[in-house]
Amino acid sequence: MINNTISNPAVDNLRWQDDAVTTTEVNGELGKEDFFKLLTTQLSMQDPMNPTTNEDMIAQMTQFTMAEGISDLGDQMSQLTASMTSNQALEASSLVGRNILTASPVAYSDGSGVSGQVPLQSSTQNVLVEIKHENGAAMVIPYGNQSAGMMDFSWDGKGPDGETWPAGQYEISVTGLPSGAAEAESMPVLSYGNVSSVTLGQNGTGLELNIQGLGSIRLADVLAVGE
Repeated sequence: MINNTISNPAVDNLRWQDDAVTTTEVNGELGKEDFFKLLTTQLSMQDPMNPTTNEDMIAQMTQFTMAEGISDLGDQMSQLTASMTSNQALEASSLVGRNILTASPVAYSDGSGVSGQVPLQSSTQNVLVEIKHENGAAMVIPYGNQSAGMMDFSWDGKGPDGETWPAGQYEISVTGLPSGAAEAESMPVLSYGNVSSVTLGQNGTGLELNIQGLGSIRLADVLAVGE
């Protein structure tokens, strides 16, 4: 700021009152008109024997222009963020009622069973998929020898006797003997879940998908979308 001014108590008092009114009106923020008003006042009260140089004027104008540009950029970023959030919400809402694939060994069955995929890094022998209900009941499904890549698995929700098992959470574990391995190993599990609703996160947490019987996950955690 320019400091070469002549002190005048009467003018200082009026300027203080004017500043107080301006601050009250704009909640403590100075706008473009306030800046030029202050600049004009400073120029009219500068010391005639030591006037403000052109360099000082240019520097002060440059600072104001930069500050105004940063403020405008902040407004534009806020608008962009709001637009992106709106687009994400629209995208997420289209997933309601559909099955999505996530990296989770737990799936929910409403009585119709569960399904998912297993990424195999190499050809694997004697692949076994075990599906265990939270009450302790378990079903083991053999998938034999599998080639490297994504292996699909599914269970119809029925036990060996043909009876439908109860609804609830089921833990899925997969084992197999990878090529070159001496013993069977556990494999990572990807499972499908049905999207029941979408929640717009608070405090910057982003969008969340509510999965039937399982809770919520981030939109970014969706690996694939099924039917």
